[in-house]
Amino acid sequence: MSNLQVNPLNTAENNRKILEMPNIRVFYQKKGRAKYISHLDITRCMQRSLKRAKIPVWYTQGFNPHMYMTFALPLALGYESECEAMDLRLTQLVDFERMKTQLNQALPVDIQVVKIALQNHKPQEIAKASYAITFLPEDVTDFEQQFDEFCNQSEIVVIKKTKKGTKPMDVKPEFEILTKERLADRIVYHMVFTAGQKNINPTLLTDAFLQRYPDEVIVQILRKQIYLQDNQIFE
Repeated sequence: MSNLQVNPLNTAENNRKILEMPNIRVFYQKKGRAKYISHLDITRCMQRSLKRAKIPVWYTQGFNPHMYMTFALPLALGYESECEAMDLRLTQLVDFERMKTQLNQALPVDIQVVKIALQNHKPQEIAKASYAITFLPEDVTDFEQQFDEFCNQSEIVVIKKTKKGTKPMDVKPEFEILTKERLADRIVYHMVFTAGQKNINPTLLTDAFLQRYPDEVIVQILRKQIYLQDNQIFE
């Protein structure tokens, strides 16, 4: 891929050229201990790693310049993911495979880049996300029966926190169980939830159920993929 040479002496001309360049999208995984890192700390981690990797990221102009980077669908604390997306604007085009290698060398082992490409879809086009939700109950059979009955209700009203406070919400239309995988000590539900402008975290559903379930259950949530309205993969 050819490089766009930038003349640092002509800021206005540089910015015009940079703004004409397409944004790039960095796809990465967040697993293991990284699930305990908040979104704000992920942002800081990425900024430091981009600097260490010497990636030519564009900085916004003005009184408080900062690294231009946006995240398509920030992940809830405690979740793992195989499909996180971060958008960047560079001051020059680089080889994506080389950038991936350099960035992975600078990132923690539990946060690793899997692909870098030109931005295709806008974050506003995101409509849904798929998850693998693993439950580790004391009695798998009993848990499966009760959770299925809970999800099959015609209405599931939960309390959703918003910036303006809390409000009741029916999450029944906002999710679908695709498949489930039952093992000796656990059961894994593969589910799709509404995402994007109306983002529904699976925890809204699982917490509502566990509040009424008598036994203690360990829950592990892994985001598998992000989709558009027509089930096309977000890229």
